[in-house]
Amino acid sequence: MSTIECLLHPHHISLVDTHSLRAKLNHMGDAYYNVDGLPSHRGVLAPKLDVFELDGNTAGWLLVGDIPGVNSVDDIKIEWLDGTTIFIRGKTATSSIPTFGETGSKIMKTVHKERHEGSFERSVTLPAKANPSETKIEVKDGVVFVRIPKTSEAGSGTA
Repeated sequence: MSTIECLLHPHHISLVDTHSLRAKLNHMGDAYYNVDGLPSHRGVLAPKLDVFELDGNTAGWLLVGDIPGVNSVDDIKIEWLDGTTIFIRGKTATSSIPTFGETGSKIMKTVHKERHEGSFERSVTLPAKANPSETKIEVKDGVVFVRIPKTSEAGSGTA
């Protein structure tokens, strides 16, 4: 999916326009609006994200998201638009299924499946310019941490 299209879909978080009536009603009645980390448009998973603002010597933002099946930073692709909007993309797979010992059968037929497998993406528009080249990503037990520092101009104008 193109970057511009992503901004129009419900997996986009805007930290700029959060309190207006337009923002609150933006997704009302939208069948694709993703509030539970379930597949949104075109079967693309929109993982849940918490966004924290960091201040002090490490001014910036911390994004924390549950993305089961992601075990390495190599599974995550980050893109930026104008230094204010970050796109987090990747793919998950449930190819290794843990079992309770031997099943006695080499073939398993899926009867019901709820775990998502395939593409995921999420985008966040930040309220100030970030420093994309200093963005750091960590992954631990299916939880993705993205640390985004503010640019020096962004952090010096507010108290």
